[in-house]
Amino acid sequence: MFVVVLSALLLTVQGDFTTSLATTTPYVTPTPHIIGEHYRPYFWQDHPNICGRIPELRVVGGKKKSEWEFYEYIDNKPSIIYLAEAQCGTCQSNAALAGHLAKRWEEFKYKRGRGEQAVDIKVVAVNRNLPASRKKFGMMDRQLRKRWNVRPWVSLHQDNDESQVWEDLGDYMVENVGPFYNETRPFKSRRNDMYLVDQWGRMVRFLRDAVLDRSRKSGATTNLHWRDVVHNVMLKTKDGKTVCDELQHEWLYCRVPEEWELNGVSFRNLRQGHSLTILVFIRADMEEFTIKGLLKDLVDLSERWGSPSYVAVADSIPASKSRFATVDLYLQTRNSGVRLLQDEDNAVASKYFAAPGDLFAIDSLGRIIGFINRVNLQDEGVEAKLKDWHLNWNPECDRFMTESFYTGTGTTGTPPTATQPHFYTSSYYYK
Repeated sequence: MFVVVLSALLLTVQGDFTTSLATTTPYVTPTPHIIGEHYRPYFWQDHPNICGRIPELRVVGGKKKSEWEFYEYIDNKPSIIYLAEAQCGTCQSNAALAGHLAKRWEEFKYKRGRGEQAVDIKVVAVNRNLPASRKKFGMMDRQLRKRWNVRPWVSLHQDNDESQVWEDLGDYMVENVGPFYNETRPFKSRRNDMYLVDQWGRMVRFLRDAVLDRSRKSGATTNLHWRDVVHNVMLKTKDGKTVCDELQHEWLYCRVPEEWELNGVSFRNLRQGHSLTILVFIRADMEEFTIKGLLKDLVDLSERWGSPSYVAVADSIPASKSRFATVDLYLQTRNSGVRLLQDEDNAVASKYFAAPGDLFAIDSLGRIIGFINRVNLQDEGVEAKLKDWHLNWNPECDRFMTESFYTGTGTTGTPPTATQPHFYTSSYYYK
Protein backbone atom coordinates (compact mmCIF):
# COMPACT_ATOMS: atom_id res chain seq x y z
CA MET A 1 0.00 0.00 0.00
CA PHE A 2 2.80 2.38 0.92
CA VAL A 3 4.63 1.59 -2.35
CA VAL A 4 1.52 2.37 -4.41
CA VAL A 5 0.93 5.69 -2.66
CA LEU A 6 4.60 6.67 -3.01
CA SER A 7 4.56 5.83 -6.74
CA ALA A 8 1.45 7.94 -7.23
CA LEU A 9 3.09 10.88 -5.49
CA LEU A 10 6.21 10.55 -7.64
CA LEU A 11 4.11 10.49 -10.81
CA THR A 12 2.23 13.60 -9.65
CA VAL A 13 5.48 15.44 -8.90
CA GLN A 14 6.95 14.32 -12.22
CA GLY A 15 3.87 15.56 -14.07
CA ASP A 16 4.05 18.94 -12.36
CA PHE A 17 7.76 19.18 -13.18
CA THR A 18 7.10 18.36 -16.83
CA THR A 19 4.40 21.01 -16.97
CA SER A 20 6.68 23.68 -15.53
CA LEU A 21 9.64 22.58 -17.64
CA ALA A 22 8.40 24.56 -20.62
CA THR A 23 8.96 27.87 -18.87
CA THR A 24 11.82 27.20 -16.47
CA THR A 25 14.59 25.60 -18.52
CA PRO A 26 16.69 27.29 -21.20
CA TYR A 27 16.04 24.41 -23.60
CA VAL A 28 12.35 25.16 -24.03
CA THR A 29 11.26 28.57 -25.28
CA PRO A 30 7.99 29.91 -23.79
CA THR A 31 5.29 31.33 -26.00
CA PRO A 32 6.18 34.95 -26.85
CA HIS A 33 3.97 37.77 -25.65
CA ILE A 34 1.74 39.54 -28.16
CA ILE A 35 2.54 43.11 -29.14
CA GLY A 36 0.04 44.39 -31.64
CA GLU A 37 0.10 42.03 -34.61
CA HIS A 38 3.67 40.86 -34.02
CA TYR A 39 5.20 38.20 -31.83
CA ARG A 40 8.62 37.93 -30.25
CA PRO A 41 10.13 35.07 -32.29
CA TYR A 42 11.27 31.80 -30.83
CA PHE A 43 14.92 31.39 -29.80
CA TRP A 44 15.33 35.15 -29.58
CA GLN A 45 18.93 36.27 -29.34
CA ASP A 46 19.74 39.94 -28.81
CA HIS A 47 22.40 41.80 -30.73
CA PRO A 48 23.62 45.35 -30.06
CA ASN A 49 22.72 46.34 -33.63
CA ILE A 50 19.43 44.46 -33.88
CA CYS A 51 17.11 46.18 -36.37
CA GLY A 52 19.94 48.53 -37.28
CA ARG A 53 21.52 48.66 -40.72
CA ILE A 54 24.33 46.32 -41.68
CA PRO A 55 27.57 48.29 -42.26
CA GLU A 56 28.76 48.79 -45.82
CA LEU A 57 30.71 45.55 -45.94
CA ARG A 58 33.51 45.33 -48.47
CA VAL A 59 35.86 42.45 -49.19
CA VAL A 60 39.05 43.58 -50.87
CA GLY A 61 41.33 41.15 -52.70
CA GLY A 62 44.82 40.30 -51.53
CA LYS A 63 46.42 43.06 -53.60
CA LYS A 64 43.28 45.23 -53.68
CA LYS A 65 42.64 44.21 -57.30
CA SER A 66 39.10 42.95 -56.72
CA GLU A 67 36.41 44.32 -54.45
CA TRP A 68 33.03 42.92 -53.40
CA GLU A 69 30.35 45.15 -51.84
CA PHE A 70 27.49 43.78 -49.79
CA TYR A 71 24.76 46.25 -50.80
CA GLU A 72 25.58 45.93 -54.46
CA TYR A 73 25.45 42.14 -54.24
CA ILE A 74 22.09 41.73 -52.43
CA ASP A 75 20.30 43.89 -55.04
CA ASN A 76 17.36 44.80 -52.75
CA LYS A 77 16.74 41.17 -51.73
CA PRO A 78 16.74 39.65 -48.24
CA SER A 79 19.96 37.91 -47.39
CA ILE A 80 21.78 35.66 -44.95
CA ILE A 81 25.24 36.53 -43.67
CA TYR A 82 27.01 33.49 -42.25
CA LEU A 83 30.33 33.64 -40.40
CA ALA A 84 32.32 30.48 -40.98
CA GLU A 85 35.70 28.94 -40.29
CA ALA A 86 36.78 26.81 -43.24
CA GLN A 87 38.69 24.29 -41.10
CA CYS A 88 35.36 23.45 -39.43
CA GLY A 89 33.48 20.71 -41.26
CA THR A 90 30.19 21.81 -39.73
CA CYS A 91 30.72 25.31 -41.14
CA GLN A 92 31.26 23.94 -44.64
CA SER A 93 28.14 21.77 -44.56
CA ASN A 94 26.12 24.55 -42.93
CA ALA A 95 27.03 27.02 -45.69
CA ALA A 96 26.08 24.37 -48.25
CA LEU A 97 22.76 23.79 -46.51
CA ALA A 98 22.03 27.53 -46.61
CA GLY A 99 22.69 27.44 -50.35
CA HIS A 100 20.39 24.44 -50.84
CA LEU A 101 17.63 26.20 -48.89
CA ALA A 102 18.03 29.36 -50.97
CA LYS A 103 17.74 27.25 -54.13
CA ARG A 104 14.73 25.36 -52.76
CA TRP A 105 12.83 28.47 -51.67
CA GLU A 106 13.53 30.12 -55.02
CA GLU A 107 12.08 27.12 -56.88
CA PHE A 108 8.91 27.14 -54.80
CA LYS A 109 7.42 29.73 -57.16
CA TYR A 110 7.39 27.11 -59.93
CA LYS A 111 5.66 24.43 -57.83
CA ARG A 112 1.93 24.08 -57.38
CA GLY A 113 0.77 25.01 -53.91
CA ARG A 114 4.15 26.42 -52.90
CA GLY A 115 3.99 29.86 -54.51
CA GLU A 116 3.23 31.69 -51.25
CA GLN A 117 6.31 30.11 -49.64
CA ALA A 118 8.69 31.24 -52.39
CA VAL A 119 11.32 33.85 -51.57
CA ASP A 120 14.52 34.93 -53.34
CA ILE A 121 17.39 35.39 -50.93
CA LYS A 122 21.12 35.90 -51.12
CA VAL A 123 23.59 33.90 -49.03
CA VAL A 124 26.94 35.38 -48.02
CA ALA A 125 29.53 33.25 -46.22
CA VAL A 126 32.60 34.99 -44.80
CA ASN A 127 35.61 32.92 -43.78
CA ARG A 128 37.45 34.07 -40.68
CA ASN A 129 40.79 35.81 -40.94
CA LEU A 130 42.84 33.16 -39.14
CA PRO A 131 45.78 31.12 -40.50
CA ALA A 132 43.95 27.81 -40.07
CA SER A 133 40.82 29.20 -41.77
CA ARG A 134 42.71 30.81 -44.66
CA LYS A 135 44.53 27.54 -45.27
CA LYS A 136 41.26 25.66 -45.82
CA PHE A 137 39.46 28.39 -47.80
CA GLY A 138 40.21 26.76 -51.16
CA MET A 139 38.94 23.44 -49.88
CA MET A 140 35.65 25.00 -48.73
CA ASP A 141 35.23 26.71 -52.09
CA ARG A 142 35.74 23.40 -53.94
CA GLN A 143 33.28 21.64 -51.65
CA LEU A 144 30.61 24.23 -52.36
CA ARG A 145 31.24 24.08 -56.11
CA LYS A 146 31.80 20.38 -56.76
CA ARG A 147 30.43 18.33 -53.89
CA TRP A 148 27.28 20.29 -53.03
CA ASN A 149 26.90 22.31 -56.26
CA VAL A 150 25.56 25.42 -54.50
CA ARG A 151 28.19 27.97 -55.50
CA PRO A 152 25.67 30.01 -57.59
CA TRP A 153 23.61 30.56 -54.43
CA VAL A 154 26.45 31.09 -51.93
CA SER A 155 28.85 34.02 -52.19
CA LEU A 156 31.96 32.87 -50.33
CA HIS A 157 34.60 35.40 -49.30
CA GLN A 158 37.82 35.43 -47.33
CA ASP A 159 38.06 38.08 -44.64
CA ASN A 160 41.38 39.91 -44.30
CA ASP A 161 43.07 42.78 -42.50
CA GLU A 162 41.77 45.36 -44.99
CA SER A 163 38.17 44.13 -45.06
CA GLN A 164 37.58 43.24 -41.38
CA VAL A 165 34.06 41.97 -41.97
CA TRP A 166 33.97 39.97 -38.75
CA GLU A 167 35.01 43.05 -36.75
CA ASP A 168 32.47 45.32 -38.45
CA LEU A 169 29.63 42.93 -37.66
CA GLY A 170 30.55 42.13 -34.08
CA ASP A 171 32.63 44.85 -32.43
CA TYR A 172 30.33 46.33 -29.77
CA MET A 173 30.19 47.02 -26.06
CA VAL A 174 26.96 45.76 -24.50
CA GLU A 175 25.60 47.72 -21.54
CA ASN A 176 23.33 46.71 -18.67
CA VAL A 177 24.25 43.02 -18.58
CA GLY A 178 25.28 40.62 -15.87
CA PRO A 179 23.38 39.28 -12.85
CA PHE A 180 22.60 42.80 -11.62
CA TYR A 181 22.29 44.49 -15.05
CA ASN A 182 25.11 46.90 -14.24
CA GLU A 183 28.00 45.54 -16.31
CA THR A 184 29.42 46.43 -19.71
CA ARG A 185 30.83 43.55 -21.71
CA PRO A 186 32.31 43.24 -25.21
CA PHE A 187 30.30 41.58 -27.96
CA LYS A 188 32.43 39.76 -30.52
CA SER A 189 31.67 37.68 -33.60
CA ARG A 190 31.84 33.92 -33.28
CA ARG A 191 31.80 30.93 -35.55
CA ASN A 192 28.32 29.95 -36.82
CA ASP A 193 26.88 33.43 -36.23
CA MET A 194 24.09 34.10 -38.71
CA TYR A 195 22.53 37.45 -39.59
CA LEU A 196 19.14 37.59 -41.30
CA VAL A 197 18.92 40.83 -43.26
CA ASP A 198 15.91 42.32 -45.03
CA GLN A 199 15.98 43.89 -48.48
CA TRP A 200 16.95 47.29 -47.02
CA GLY A 201 20.01 45.98 -45.21
CA ARG A 202 18.33 45.97 -41.79
CA MET A 203 19.32 43.17 -39.43
CA VAL A 204 15.95 41.64 -38.54
CA ARG A 205 17.23 38.56 -36.75
CA PHE A 206 20.45 37.33 -35.19
CA LEU A 207 21.13 33.63 -34.63
CA ARG A 208 24.06 32.48 -32.55
CA ASP A 209 25.30 28.94 -33.19
CA ALA A 210 22.90 28.67 -36.12
CA VAL A 211 23.45 25.17 -37.48
CA LEU A 212 20.53 24.82 -39.87
CA ASP A 213 20.06 21.04 -39.64
CA ARG A 214 19.51 21.24 -35.89
CA SER A 215 16.34 21.88 -33.94
CA ARG A 216 15.37 23.28 -30.57
CA LYS A 217 12.39 22.59 -28.42
CA SER A 218 9.56 25.09 -28.89
CA GLY A 219 7.28 23.34 -26.43
CA ALA A 220 7.19 20.47 -23.99
CA THR A 221 6.66 17.97 -26.83
CA THR A 222 7.46 19.84 -30.05
CA ASN A 223 10.65 20.88 -31.83
CA LEU A 224 11.33 23.69 -34.26
CA HIS A 225 14.12 23.56 -36.83
CA TRP A 226 16.47 26.46 -37.38
CA ARG A 227 15.76 26.33 -41.12
CA ASP A 228 12.04 26.83 -40.46
CA VAL A 229 12.84 29.86 -38.31
CA VAL A 230 14.95 31.33 -41.13
CA HIS A 231 12.27 30.62 -43.75
CA ASN A 232 9.58 32.28 -41.65
CA VAL A 233 11.68 35.43 -41.18
CA MET A 234 12.52 35.61 -44.89
CA LEU A 235 8.83 35.33 -45.81
CA LYS A 236 7.98 38.17 -43.42
CA THR A 237 10.51 40.44 -45.10
CA LYS A 238 8.60 40.25 -48.40
CA ASP A 239 5.77 42.26 -46.82
CA GLY A 240 8.14 44.33 -44.70
CA LYS A 241 6.61 42.92 -41.52
CA THR A 242 9.39 42.02 -39.13
CA VAL A 243 10.09 42.14 -35.45
CA CYS A 244 11.51 45.64 -35.96
CA ASP A 245 7.94 46.99 -35.97
CA GLU A 246 7.58 45.53 -32.49
CA LEU A 247 10.91 46.90 -31.25
CA GLN A 248 9.99 50.37 -32.49
CA HIS A 249 6.90 50.15 -30.31
CA GLU A 250 8.86 48.86 -27.33
CA TRP A 251 11.90 51.10 -27.39
CA LEU A 252 10.89 54.25 -29.30
CA TYR A 253 7.17 54.88 -28.88
CA CYS A 254 6.59 57.92 -26.64
CA ARG A 255 10.31 58.15 -25.88
CA VAL A 256 12.98 60.71 -26.70
CA PRO A 257 15.93 59.32 -28.72
CA GLU A 258 19.32 60.96 -28.54
CA GLU A 259 19.70 64.15 -30.54
CA TRP A 260 21.43 63.81 -33.89
CA GLU A 261 22.94 65.93 -36.61
CA LEU A 262 23.32 65.36 -40.34
CA ASN A 263 25.09 67.44 -42.99
CA GLY A 264 25.86 70.10 -40.39
CA VAL A 265 22.16 70.51 -39.52
CA SER A 266 20.89 69.68 -36.04
CA PHE A 267 17.55 67.94 -35.80
CA ARG A 268 16.80 70.07 -32.72
CA ASN A 269 17.00 73.22 -34.85
CA LEU A 270 14.64 71.76 -37.45
CA ARG A 271 12.04 71.18 -34.73
CA GLN A 272 12.17 74.68 -33.26
CA GLY A 273 8.97 76.65 -33.65
CA HIS A 274 6.92 73.58 -34.62
CA SER A 275 4.76 71.50 -32.31
CA LEU A 276 4.98 68.60 -34.77
CA THR A 277 7.81 67.36 -36.97
CA ILE A 278 7.17 64.71 -39.60
CA LEU A 279 10.25 62.58 -40.26
CA VAL A 280 10.30 60.08 -43.14
CA PHE A 281 12.99 57.73 -44.42
CA ILE A 282 13.50 57.18 -48.15
CA ARG A 283 15.79 55.62 -50.73
CA ALA A 284 16.99 58.28 -53.18
CA ASP A 285 17.59 55.71 -55.95
CA MET A 286 14.02 54.34 -56.02
CA GLU A 287 11.17 56.26 -57.63
CA GLU A 288 8.58 54.71 -55.29
CA PHE A 289 10.18 56.75 -52.49
CA THR A 290 11.04 59.92 -54.46
CA ILE A 291 9.49 61.64 -57.48
CA LYS A 292 6.72 59.09 -58.03
CA GLY A 293 6.03 58.07 -54.46
CA LEU A 294 6.53 58.99 -50.84
CA LEU A 295 8.63 62.15 -51.23
CA LYS A 296 6.26 63.60 -53.83
CA ASP A 297 3.29 62.90 -51.53
CA LEU A 298 5.17 64.53 -48.65
CA VAL A 299 5.78 67.66 -50.73
CA ASP A 300 2.10 67.78 -51.68
CA LEU A 301 1.16 67.43 -48.00
CA SER A 302 3.50 70.28 -47.03
CA GLU A 303 1.84 72.52 -49.61
CA ARG A 304 -1.62 71.75 -48.23
CA TRP A 305 -0.64 71.84 -44.56
CA GLY A 306 2.25 74.07 -43.60
CA SER A 307 2.15 73.84 -39.80
CA PRO A 308 4.54 70.93 -39.21
CA SER A 309 8.22 70.74 -40.01
CA TYR A 310 8.98 68.18 -42.72
CA VAL A 311 12.27 66.25 -42.78
CA ALA A 312 13.27 63.43 -45.15
CA VAL A 313 16.37 61.31 -44.52
CA ALA A 314 17.86 59.40 -47.46
CA ASP A 315 19.72 56.12 -46.99
CA SER A 316 23.48 56.23 -47.19
CA ILE A 317 24.04 53.04 -49.17
CA PRO A 318 26.09 53.70 -52.35
CA ALA A 319 23.13 53.50 -54.76
CA SER A 320 21.11 55.98 -52.72
CA LYS A 321 24.00 58.41 -52.27
CA SER A 322 24.62 58.50 -56.01
CA ARG A 323 21.07 59.85 -56.61
CA PHE A 324 20.86 62.20 -53.65
CA ALA A 325 21.79 65.33 -55.62
CA THR A 326 19.10 64.60 -58.22
CA VAL A 327 16.40 64.27 -55.56
CA ASP A 328 17.61 67.42 -53.84
CA LEU A 329 17.32 69.28 -57.15
CA TYR A 330 13.76 68.01 -57.49
CA LEU A 331 12.86 69.50 -54.11
CA GLN A 332 14.38 72.83 -55.14
CA THR A 333 12.26 72.93 -58.29
CA ARG A 334 9.15 72.24 -56.21
CA ASN A 335 10.14 75.06 -53.81
CA SER A 336 8.83 72.95 -50.95
CA GLY A 337 9.28 73.17 -47.21
CA VAL A 338 10.70 69.64 -46.99
CA ARG A 339 14.28 69.43 -45.73
CA LEU A 340 16.23 66.57 -47.32
CA LEU A 341 19.23 65.16 -45.44
CA GLN A 342 21.76 62.51 -46.38
CA ASP A 343 22.26 59.87 -43.71
CA GLU A 344 25.81 59.02 -42.67
CA ASP A 345 26.56 55.30 -42.32
CA ASN A 346 22.80 54.88 -41.86
CA ALA A 347 23.29 55.96 -38.25
CA VAL A 348 19.96 57.80 -38.00
CA ALA A 349 18.04 55.01 -39.72
CA SER A 350 19.56 52.54 -37.25
CA LYS A 351 18.65 54.81 -34.34
CA TYR A 352 14.98 54.64 -35.33
CA PHE A 353 15.10 50.97 -36.53
CA ALA A 354 13.69 52.46 -39.72
CA ALA A 355 13.22 51.10 -43.21
CA PRO A 356 12.46 53.24 -46.28
CA GLY A 357 8.82 54.22 -46.10
CA ASP A 358 8.63 54.62 -42.31
CA LEU A 359 7.16 57.85 -40.91
CA PHE A 360 7.67 59.26 -37.41
CA ALA A 361 5.65 62.03 -35.79
CA ILE A 362 7.80 63.94 -33.29
CA ASP A 363 6.80 66.71 -30.90
CA SER A 364 8.82 69.84 -30.08
CA LEU A 365 10.78 68.05 -27.33
CA GLY A 366 11.88 65.25 -29.63
CA ARG A 367 9.43 62.70 -28.28
CA ILE A 368 8.11 60.16 -30.79
CA ILE A 369 4.36 60.46 -30.33
CA GLY A 370 3.52 58.15 -33.23
CA PHE A 371 4.91 56.25 -36.18
CA ILE A 372 3.54 54.52 -39.25
CA ASN A 373 5.37 51.74 -41.06
CA ARG A 374 5.12 51.56 -44.85
CA VAL A 375 3.14 54.79 -44.86
CA ASN A 376 0.80 55.82 -47.67
CA LEU A 377 0.34 59.59 -47.57
CA GLN A 378 -2.38 59.40 -50.21
CA ASP A 379 -4.59 57.75 -47.61
CA GLU A 380 -6.89 60.37 -46.09
CA GLY A 381 -6.90 58.49 -42.80
CA VAL A 382 -3.14 58.97 -42.45
CA GLU A 383 -3.42 62.72 -42.90
CA ALA A 384 -6.28 62.84 -40.38
CA LYS A 385 -4.19 60.91 -37.86
CA LEU A 386 -1.24 63.29 -38.29
CA LYS A 387 -3.48 66.30 -37.75
CA ASP A 388 -4.95 64.68 -34.65
CA TRP A 389 -1.44 64.16 -33.23
CA HIS A 390 -0.67 67.77 -34.06
CA LEU A 391 -3.71 69.17 -32.24
CA ASN A 392 -4.26 66.69 -29.42
CA TRP A 393 -0.80 65.16 -28.97
CA ASN A 394 -1.04 61.43 -28.13
CA PRO A 395 -2.94 60.49 -24.96
CA GLU A 396 -1.22 57.09 -24.84
CA CYS A 397 2.09 58.80 -24.09
CA ASP A 398 0.65 60.15 -20.82
CA ARG A 399 0.81 56.64 -19.38
CA PHE A 400 4.56 56.55 -19.80
CA MET A 401 4.86 59.50 -17.43
CA THR A 402 2.09 58.71 -14.94
CA GLU A 403 2.08 54.92 -14.57
CA SER A 404 5.05 53.30 -12.89
CA PHE A 405 4.88 49.84 -14.51
CA TYR A 406 6.16 51.14 -17.84
CA THR A 407 9.77 50.60 -16.75
CA GLY A 408 12.32 47.91 -17.35
CA THR A 409 11.75 47.88 -21.10
CA GLY A 410 15.32 48.36 -22.15
CA THR A 411 15.69 52.07 -21.46
CA THR A 412 16.90 51.62 -17.87
CA GLY A 413 19.26 49.35 -16.02
CA THR A 414 16.43 47.43 -14.40
CA PRO A 415 15.89 43.81 -15.39
CA PRO A 416 13.33 43.06 -18.11
CA THR A 417 9.76 42.60 -17.00
CA ALA A 418 6.93 40.60 -18.52
CA THR A 419 4.15 41.94 -16.30
CA GLN A 420 2.60 44.01 -19.09
CA PRO A 421 2.35 42.03 -22.35
CA HIS A 422 2.19 45.11 -24.58
CA PHE A 423 5.57 46.35 -23.35
CA TYR A 424 7.48 43.14 -22.82
CA THR A 425 11.10 42.92 -23.82
CA SER A 426 14.05 40.67 -23.26
CA SER A 427 16.54 43.17 -24.60
CA TYR A 428 19.49 44.37 -22.61
CA TYR A 429 20.74 47.18 -24.82
CA TYR A 430 19.42 50.62 -25.55
CA LYS A 431 21.25 53.88 -26.03
